[in-house]
Amino acid sequence: MRIFAYNLIFLILLPFTVARIIIKSFLDKGYLTNFHHRFGIYKKISSQKHIWFHAVSLGEVISSETIIRRLLKDTNLVLTTSTPTGYREAKKIYDNDVKIVYAPWDFIFFVKGFIKNFNPIALILFETEVWPSMIYLSEKRKIPIILSNARLSESSYKKYLLLSFFTKYIFKKISLVLAQSNRHVENFKNIGIQESKIKQVGSVKFDTNKIKTIESNLKEYAGNLILATSTHVGEDEIIIEAYCKLKIEFPDLKLIIVPRHPERSDSVLKILENRNINSKISSIIPNEMNSSSAVVINATGLLSSLYKLANVAFIGGSLLNKYGGHNIIEPASNKCAFIVGPYMRNFKDILSLFKDQHACMEINNSDELYNAYKELLNNDEFRINMIDNAAMVVSNNKGSSEKQYKYINEIIKNEISNSNN
Repeated sequence: MRIFAYNLIFLILLPFTVARIIIKSFLDKGYLTNFHHRFGIYKKISSQKHIWFHAVSLGEVISSETIIRRLLKDTNLVLTTSTPTGYREAKKIYDNDVKIVYAPWDFIFFVKGFIKNFNPIALILFETEVWPSMIYLSEKRKIPIILSNARLSESSYKKYLLLSFFTKYIFKKISLVLAQSNRHVENFKNIGIQESKIKQVGSVKFDTNKIKTIESNLKEYAGNLILATSTHVGEDEIIIEAYCKLKIEFPDLKLIIVPRHPERSDSVLKILENRNINSKISSIIPNEMNSSSAVVINATGLLSSLYKLANVAFIGGSLLNKYGGHNIIEPASNKCAFIVGPYMRNFKDILSLFKDQHACMEINNSDELYNAYKELLNNDEFRINMIDNAAMVVSNNKGSSEKQYKYINEIIKNEISNSNN
């Protein structure tokens, strides 16, 4: 009855979901690419069994690469994602090594269509993705369900508790939870998952593969180049205001902004132009910025290279409460000092590791961004110490990917063994 009610609500809301995707497609046509996938309609590929690995968006696709590549050595895998940025990045990373499709919307008949096509032997949901129909149908077909790199933010935790009459029913069907920290372990226990099914394994984000960085003549600007990465609506104006103030003291200072969603690049450029800042949009890392004070990057996959080029970066999604922050391990791994805002709930435990080691700067409000950039630009010793401390945090927390792979592989081996008997 509970799953029926959930699907009935989903069906009622489906026209609004479709309309939302169509509206989003005005900014990114990728939302309509393979639109039939959303309804569980796929081209028949083979009768082979697959691991179903779901990574909702760009960050999850990048972070899960190490585990996916390990799993590929043993069996077939289909990777689903929900956003065009995630889909394109997955295509870029794996090419033809992995079958990549959009995930079906979580309506029971759409999910059945996916299962019929790909015959999954296990469902791996990466990080916070918990979909009732996916879980219900998988458990019904005796397909093990694994939450990999699992975390539960305080807001999600409170929502699940409010709906515990339904969420406990769903969470009890999960076979294994690979949780990032003790806090997440406790949260998962409190929402109904047996303690024996939960393992604390850390975060795979510390194990992100070394990406081949792109050489650029921008190295010559390193001391006069600041970044603002993964920015969202409402943050760009704040960053550009801070940059204008900094230009008074650092006339040669250059700025590179990387919006979280590349389709927003035109709107960011307009803000720069309205402030009379010489600027341009680029889909690559430019070799020089002599004619431009600022560049807006409208591509993905360039952050590691950019962090290596600059000394200081602000990590977006953290100035406004509705976003919750983005990956801070990538700048730390690439020896770039970083600043975050007060809203980092998505990385609360990871941020604590850096704060405990004085390995980052956390500002309390948008007004402090200018001062944070200024201090890091002026004080070489302070900045270098912060970079060294951050590198040590990363080094001390590696190894989660291998732990998670071993737990996952043990379940999959048992599943393959049982299916062959």
